[in-house]
Amino acid sequence: MLKQMSKLASLFLLLLVSFIYTDKVFSEVKKNDPLMQEVISYKQQHDEKPLEPKIRDNEMILGLSGLYVDEEESYENMKDDDSFNENKIVYKEELPKKSITNNYDYYITKGNAKNNKVSIIFKVDSNKNLNNLIKKIKQDNVKINLFIDGAYLEKNVEKAFDLTDLNSEIYNLGYNGKYDKTMIKVTNNLIESITLKNSNLCLNESKDDNQKEICKNKKMHTITPTVINPTITELKEKLSKGLMISYDLEDYDFSNFKLMINTIESRGYEIVGLSELIKE
Repeated sequence: MLKQMSKLASLFLLLLVSFIYTDKVFSEVKKNDPLMQEVISYKQQHDEKPLEPKIRDNEMILGLSGLYVDEEESYENMKDDDSFNENKIVYKEELPKKSITNNYDYYITKGNAKNNKVSIIFKVDSNKNLNNLIKKIKQDNVKINLFIDGAYLEKNVEKAFDLTDLNSEIYNLGYNGKYDKTMIKVTNNLIESITLKNSNLCLNESKDDNQKEICKNKKMHTITPTVINPTITELKEKLSKGLMISYDLEDYDFSNFKLMINTIESRGYEIVGLSELIKE
């Protein structure tokens, strides 16, 4: 019995060694294949490393994901034709080491500093100036981000639908001016039923740690714009990549709306939604 088991073990070991050797031979052949060499050469020229975020105390300026060529999948895509085809290159994403994925500890002050993109935010807790905003969004076809108070939203759902139809993005401003452990979920559910998108951002201009903790517990990132209610002159001075610009809708002077848009776009910046700006 022991002799038979010993023979089986020896046979298994022989097969294992044979498999490892065969696999090694195939790997070496593939590595030296001219097609694989082309893929590797392309990879060396086109891989982009992730851009790490800038962190200072509890504040973060977002990083940016890297992009690398998956040489194995790219090779498999091309080997039937036995010729290199750039269109069949397979890319994979690589997140920064300090990613915001499942990390809600920081006040995000800017998007990444690589792309010429900025976001405009309006805080909404009443009807004052809202019709003016809707009119301007229609006229200028610009993407605006609205943080809407839950107490107001409950009574004015139709306004939220109007804004969603205009391709604006809607987020949670809290309930009666603050984020509440219970009502944050109620408002999120209402927003998500209107927009059919996740309500995943909190606005915290005062850097209130208790409010951030409530948002963190709901897996919501907290943003803290550094440019709040700027004049046109201040906007010109502070424009930069990844900037978030926040305005109180009630106090906004809409005679400056077109000038605000022109000031941003004339300097080569694209106005985008926060879903695009707050993205690694």
